[in-house]
Amino acid sequence: MLPAAPKFPKLRRAKKSKRTTPMKGRPITGEEFDRMLTVVPPITGQGRADSWCFLLTGLWWSGLRLDESLELWWDRDDRLSVDLSGRRPMLRISAESEKGHKDRLLPMAPEFAQMLLDVPEDQRFGRVFNPAAERRRGDRLATPRVTRTISEIGRAANVKVWTDPRTGRPKFATAHDLCRTFGERWSLRVMPTILQVLMRHESIETTLRYYVGRNAEQMADVVWAAVEAETGGALGGVPVSAMSAKEENP
Repeated sequence: MLPAAPKFPKLRRAKKSKRTTPMKGRPITGEEFDRMLTVVPPITGQGRADSWCFLLTGLWWSGLRLDESLELWWDRDDRLSVDLSGRRPMLRISAESEKGHKDRLLPMAPEFAQMLLDVPEDQRFGRVFNPAAERRRGDRLATPRVTRTISEIGRAANVKVWTDPRTGRPKFATAHDLCRTFGERWSLRVMPTILQVLMRHESIETTLRYYVGRNAEQMADVVWAAVEAETGGALGGVPVSAMSAKEENP
């Protein structure tokens, strides 16, 4: 019924906030991880528990995502594999998996390297992690099934990592929370650029957003501990421990 279409003003889309999206999970503590290992046999069966504990421990020390860990090999040059040929144990990413079509070596955490070196040489073949099951199709369990099993382990250990604010429904520890734990642990040890490589993030922004600066209190403790070590526990003649922002006896 209009003689001509009206001219609408061009509206600009509001920019999204750069604030970090809250994670639906959290790093878990050593005590919580021990609880998870304890409940593995009832979930997987006693005869298969060792292979699942080996996987969980590998996720704890390596920072590998679950799908990466299940595709990690001892002896496949065309896959993500362990390289023990150099001075330090490394992760090798094959040229077939890289856009640049070049083999790439990435460092691995020393604890994870030691875990792999503890495996007898005559057992270093095939997949590094291959959790056992009563029934399965193919040469390994599908990732969704492994994900569900680890979630069952987190639930059985009662390791709650998040609660839905709308429903109050708790979320229990998963494989991704083990990866988060690795990231937080190493964020206090190394520079962000090194953490980016350890976590295999494509962008440094991901590393900064989720692992650097999230726990300001712990980072502050590291900074103050460094000063205490250099000054013998005092700064300008005043004990560092007495310079807390909160004094117990004002």
